[in-house]
Amino acid sequence: MIHVKKMHGCGNDFCLISFDPYVMDYSALAQKICDRKLGIGADGLIIVKENPLEMIIYNKDGSRSPMSGNGIRCFAKYAYDLGLSKKNKLEIITGIGKVEAEVLTSNPFQCKIEMGKPIFNNSMLSIDDELNCFGRTIRVKDRYVTIHSLFMSDIHTVIFLDDFDSPVLDYAEDISNYPLFRKKTNVDFVYIVNKETIKIKTYERGVGWTLASGSGAAASVVASQKLGYTKTLVNVLNEFGQIKIEITKKGIVYMTGPAKEVFECDYNEEV
Repeated sequence: MIHVKKMHGCGNDFCLISFDPYVMDYSALAQKICDRKLGIGADGLIIVKENPLEMIIYNKDGSRSPMSGNGIRCFAKYAYDLGLSKKNKLEIITGIGKVEAEVLTSNPFQCKIEMGKPIFNNSMLSIDDELNCFGRTIRVKDRYVTIHSLFMSDIHTVIFLDDFDSPVLDYAEDISNYPLFRKKTNVDFVYIVNKETIKIKTYERGVGWTLASGSGAAASVVASQKLGYTKTLVNVLNEFGQIKIEITKKGIVYMTGPAKEVFECDYNEEV
């Protein structure tokens, strides 16, 4: 039996478990436990390692993810609630290096994450050619789409829409699997509400449509601010919550948002 805590950040849900050296295949476990019909159901599986704190994350298809903005807030709540850190500031090892999380309030839980700086280098996007991919137009089936790709804790491609009724949304999977991206890409569709507010819908590689994406929110604000659509402090609206993204004068991106525990249970790995 494996003890599991189910958590979510703005609807982006995860199963969190303590690291167990006897679990031989976390990829297979992720596929089982995240199955919404035969398992618990989640967008991803997070393994919590202690001393030092480390977050290992798998998508529901069993692939590894370097980092998750919503996931790391859930990780911070898990660690904070269990007393794995006695401080409000946690240093967490992730697939992209050490990330700092600051617990702002415990009830309701809110924390601030330093997401680092965006990277526009094609090598970080797993793109082999040298053409700029920020503001690049690609052909997807019968439609031309302008993309803005960047690395913001993970590979993200931002697409701006006039509304969420756009037929471009139907091409999400095709854009995610576009041959230009050797390791695929997350796709963030963005609607600009005003200079201080945006709405996004995210299609995640290895997951599909998700209710929220923390790193996607950060990437979307970076792209919209770079294009002059928004300011440097932006509220990102999701169906089940709100994330605040701030870009400092030095270009460092911070994310502030909630994490909630849904339930905890013992999972029968043999099922």
